[in-house]
Amino acid sequence: MTKTVQLHCPSSKKTVDNFVISPFQMHEQVLQGIRLRLGINHAALYTVDAKHITNLESLQDDQRILVAATPSEHMLPDAPPDFVLYDGEEGEDVNPEIDGFGQPWEDLTEREKCDHIQSVVEQKPTTRNKLRITRPYQSVQADLTVLHNVAPAEAEVNIDQRWRTTVEHFLPDALKPNKMKISGKFWDEQALAALALLSSFTHGQSELAREFLEEAVAMRAEESDGDEKSPVVRSQDVLDAITIIYERAGVIPAKLTKHKSAKTREKERRKALKGRKKAEAKDKVAGVHS
Repeated sequence: MTKTVQLHCPSSKKTVDNFVISPFQMHEQVLQGIRLRLGINHAALYTVDAKHITNLESLQDDQRILVAATPSEHMLPDAPPDFVLYDGEEGEDVNPEIDGFGQPWEDLTEREKCDHIQSVVEQKPTTRNKLRITRPYQSVQADLTVLHNVAPAEAEVNIDQRWRTTVEHFLPDALKPNKMKISGKFWDEQALAALALLSSFTHGQSELAREFLEEAVAMRAEESDGDEKSPVVRSQDVLDAITIIYERAGVIPAKLTKHKSAKTREKERRKALKGRKKAEAKDKVAGVHS
């Protein structure tokens, strides 16, 4: 029986409606068609609960399918992120073979906290959309005042320990500068320090942290003109991502995520005014020719 499904690729934010799967197609033929429609080189299929789909016959008509674009992509459930302040409450769900198992949360190293949360996510895949915030906002806020004192080498090590990845692998291509380093120095050392701060309360959750960073960059680009629209990540983008997370978690009042900036409101006002003037001019022309 022919089935029509919806495809969604979280990493590229692309969605394809009404993708047709014929019962006469081989599994690889279907995957090839999905890769072509989404413009990706790899396709692994998942349900909205982030469960791997290996049997296409199990698909239902009108089903929404999540598509991983790389073999290493860690698929998350198709749901808005949830937030919780975390200090080891789910320790019983951690794989007992990882380092630090059974130890108090406060005694774990940065790497052990990373592995702890990644293990929880692996054991409880339906909670992959839950951002476990590992530091109170007050301590993060205090670190903001000394951000300029963070050495690049220290920031790099901390990011690796907390996320098990490098800055270059963490940043999506669209957010990267042309060169990560110039004459041995990072393109923006304050942005690097801010990323280390972001990692300090999102242990083992780089994918979720990246989503908020992308949102912050998009917000800035939408409200800016000229060079300010560049998607290359800046320190303020990272700080805004930090604010967005704590606002969404209900820890601090929603300001950045709730209210449009004065500049955005002014741009919208001008756009509306321009539209009205065009409409009035069109009406005048129509009146002349009537």
